[in-house]
Amino acid sequence: MCGIFGFSGFEDPDLLPKMGRALIHRGPDGEGYYEDEAHRFFMGMRRLSIIDLAGGAQPIFNEDRSVAVCFNGEIYNYVELREDLTAKGHRFQTRSDTEVIVHAYEEWGRDCVRHFNGMFAFAVHEARTGETFFARDRCGQKPFYYHQSAGRFIFASEVKALLQCGHVPRACHVPAIDAYLALRYVPEPRTMFEGIFTLPAAHTMTLSRQGEITIERYWDISLTEGPPASGAGFLDETEAMLRQAVKLTMRSDVPVGGYLSAGVDSSLLVAMMTEFSSQVNTYSIGFNSPGDETRDAAETARLLGTNHHEIQCTPGDFDDLRKVIWHMDRPVGDALIMAFFKLAEGAARDLKVVISGEGADEIFGGYSFHKVTLLAERYQQLMPGFLHDHLAMPALRAMPVEFLTKFFVFPAKLGQEGKARLVDFMGNYRDRNIFENYIALKTLWPRESRAAAYTPAFKAMATAAWIPSVRDTGGNFLDRLLKIQWDEWLQDWCIIRQDKNTMAHSLEVRLPFLDHHLIAQAFRVPPHLKNNGFRDKIIERQIAARLLPPEVTHRKKNPFFLPMEFFFEHPQIKTLIAETLNEDRIRQRGYFEPAYIKALLEKMETREFVTLKQVMSLVILELWHQVFID
Repeated sequence: MCGIFGFSGFEDPDLLPKMGRALIHRGPDGEGYYEDEAHRFFMGMRRLSIIDLAGGAQPIFNEDRSVAVCFNGEIYNYVELREDLTAKGHRFQTRSDTEVIVHAYEEWGRDCVRHFNGMFAFAVHEARTGETFFARDRCGQKPFYYHQSAGRFIFASEVKALLQCGHVPRACHVPAIDAYLALRYVPEPRTMFEGIFTLPAAHTMTLSRQGEITIERYWDISLTEGPPASGAGFLDETEAMLRQAVKLTMRSDVPVGGYLSAGVDSSLLVAMMTEFSSQVNTYSIGFNSPGDETRDAAETARLLGTNHHEIQCTPGDFDDLRKVIWHMDRPVGDALIMAFFKLAEGAARDLKVVISGEGADEIFGGYSFHKVTLLAERYQQLMPGFLHDHLAMPALRAMPVEFLTKFFVFPAKLGQEGKARLVDFMGNYRDRNIFENYIALKTLWPRESRAAAYTPAFKAMATAAWIPSVRDTGGNFLDRLLKIQWDEWLQDWCIIRQDKNTMAHSLEVRLPFLDHHLIAQAFRVPPHLKNNGFRDKIIERQIAARLLPPEVTHRKKNPFFLPMEFFFEHPQIKTLIAETLNEDRIRQRGYFEPAYIKALLEKMETREFVTLKQVMSLVILELWHQVFID
């Protein structure tokens, strides 16, 4: 695990060290630099040593040093690839997974990425041609940012390294604020920074010696056409693939631990980890609130025999929110980023590598909005339009919020705002496509609320141009819904919170559920074995039942969220809100109407789920401006 960085098209002898210092948290164990002055290409890296501790320093070269690589991530199948490449005549100087990349590039060219099983962002430079090849893993587990203008090209694992270059503007891409409010993140390849982009997940980029870039997708999810297949054999195949993914992600020259919540995802992973290690350290995060799942997590740890550690996130930890936002680079509009930071901080006291369960919900249909959308789709197919308009919708509008709250998956008040979202979702479902319904159900800030909050000047700038095109390629409804998440939600919402917060503490996080063989298998699994509208992750729970007791596998999914209804009255959080959302600040930015924000803050006293989350998304947006722009 490392941080990589570099530039082309100009010379600056001080820039590489400055970029490296900005990324020292990603790699405190060493640094390395590469210069091709003939082609004006320069790159470097900071190293967190995990594989081949003594010999894996970068950059790493091929036999005649004509090809060099700087790499961030892990190639889990490097042992098998090394054997294959050695048989083809390649000579290795180290035992590191990094060296596999340079020889694979020699052997297969740009198609080398198709041979890699892992998480990666890397740069391979050819001194003979002056061409540079960049690649990012299939799910976007490792970040890659770049800026290009006036013949200059700059890249890095984090934006803060790009900003060390005087040619990179330090400015907000103002239209992206609309996307941020709608989604709580800015979908790639855009970022909140003007002129700074991501290399999208599952894409490669080629930089020619003339400074031109070409970007291509090399991997995509394939949806199964036709009627659902039989469930026979899927259980054994899926279990075998998951076990192999866990085994590969545990390859390391340092100890590997695991994040452990009360849910089935992390419990199943840890159960499999204990098959390959006699002692596993596990870590869980709590909030000292009624929805806290640390007690259940501790019981699971006891059953699995792990060395368990419990970490608490308290309102006082919000003193570190500015630091967390600095590490995040791109604002993610949910205070839960604070918990990811604290959890990583605790695990990093003991470890360099930890395994986590991200990806299971995305491939097996584990989110509450998957269930709701499935049921809504079936309802719309069965319910005649006249009855929907004149009976069902009036009944829903008249239903007390207190009654709806009982069916709300979060242990918090649904509130009037939450009810309004549900009414809008059901009332306009037939008029929207699958992506629009996906957004309508999840958004904190629907279009009408955003328009009401904006000043007239900002409203003219806040376009809907950020809405990604829907690559709806057929297949069953559930898989189409799951596939939507692959082009933005997964890397821009889920993974970024893990990568940036673990690397803030020089900790590597590995995600077995995002093994691309397992992903392909999951999309072959029939929908009724994933989510039937009432039960989620059905096949995963069946696998878990073979390894875990019923009280774990049948445990109701407890959404992982920060309980702001218990936190917001704490003096430190009240001070934070007052410092970021006061009238002077709001007027200074010019984005929002001060009267609207004042009314929103007053509504916090209702402790409604949506209102509290809206406020924190605005706090994070303002802090991001203070940290990166001001």
